[in-house]
Amino acid sequence: MGPRATLAFPARVSLRIRAASRIYKQLRRRLVQQPLRRWPVLGPRLIRSWHLRRFQRVMGQPARLAPPAGFNDHIMVRILEDRDPRLKVVCDKIAVRDIIRERAGDAFLVPLLGIWSDPDAIAWEQLPERFVLKPSHASGYVAIVKNESDRDIPALTALARAWLKQDYFDQSLEWGYRGIPRRILAEPLLLGSDRQAPAEAQVFTFGGRSALIRVLTGTKETEDRRDNWFDASGARLPIHSLKITPGDFELPPEVAREIVPVAERAAAGFAHLRVDFYLSDRGPLIGELTPYHGAGLNPWNSPTIDGYLGEIWRDPDRVACREALHHAARAA
Repeated sequence: MGPRATLAFPARVSLRIRAASRIYKQLRRRLVQQPLRRWPVLGPRLIRSWHLRRFQRVMGQPARLAPPAGFNDHIMVRILEDRDPRLKVVCDKIAVRDIIRERAGDAFLVPLLGIWSDPDAIAWEQLPERFVLKPSHASGYVAIVKNESDRDIPALTALARAWLKQDYFDQSLEWGYRGIPRRILAEPLLLGSDRQAPAEAQVFTFGGRSALIRVLTGTKETEDRRDNWFDASGARLPIHSLKITPGDFELPPEVAREIVPVAERAAAGFAHLRVDFYLSDRGPLIGELTPYHGAGLNPWNSPTIDGYLGEIWRDPDRVACREALHHAARAA
């Protein structure tokens, strides 16, 4: 008994130290870093320094900002300098629905089950058995309810309340999210033609022209997640993100032909937007418009694709030359 207790003591101390460290970091972020980053003069400098240090750490090189060279550099300039008020509309999951409706039509909108600013007002009894819950002012947060066992109303209410307490800008430090009205929305749980989670097709547009399509399959942040890239006609590209395992999904050309013109209408007037579709059994539906792809931290297996996408960001007329895209993609 004695030796076992002796061995357990360091482990308990280590757990307590890690817990105390997490609490300290949370308090420091909430009480010191967040208020300082919101100061009119000091805040932008601190935010800029944080983004550039993270870029250097993740990408292994400094960001090239004056002028921006590659795609990731352009995203970084947008984060640090672009204050186009339309970015706040695009980042707002409720406000962006008006853009999608006006430009693409109701047929491409994900149905909406409800919007609430108070989690206690959510009409749980009116929601179907399967649905998703998400905040309108953030990215990546979602609660998926597939069956009755997932329908833990106290837990879902507490999660929604936690979402509403946070301005997502304080986490992402991306200006488009700052000050967005905080609400909770519910949507039906979409399914693909195989009755599983639908594939997600991300159309990358430059100057309102579709250049390439990324299709993600499998559950997000799991080992099943797969990365597939195509040109705007649906022809496969030999590239993949180094963050996700490459997949073998085949994009039907007729699907590419359907979503590309819709994406171009939705993204018209923007130097760059990613238009995100769910390839559902109801047809392609636009989930969101994304201005900050990967926060500018996107390593590819091809060393030239980042530079090529930076070129078409500056000159969208070059999108028409798909041979140049395939040439850049092959230089892996």
